[in-house]
Amino acid sequence: MYNWLRRHYIATGVAAERMDLLEEFAELESGEIDEGITEFELAVGKRKRGAVPDDKEHTQAD
Repeated sequence: MYNWLRRHYIATGVAAERMDLLEEFAELESGEIDEGITEFELAVGKRKRGAVPDDKEHTQAD
């Protein structure tokens, strides 16, 4: 799953949504999906995925 996530991220510039993973990997348990997401986030970093820390909006100064 990590490789699929990585390829998707490289191809699109955005991380796949959990619902996309549930569809793509329907044979896996929900916990396994969460583990794959965690592994990807650790490798790529949440900041590179576009996540906003502390639910705050980025400004031009960021």
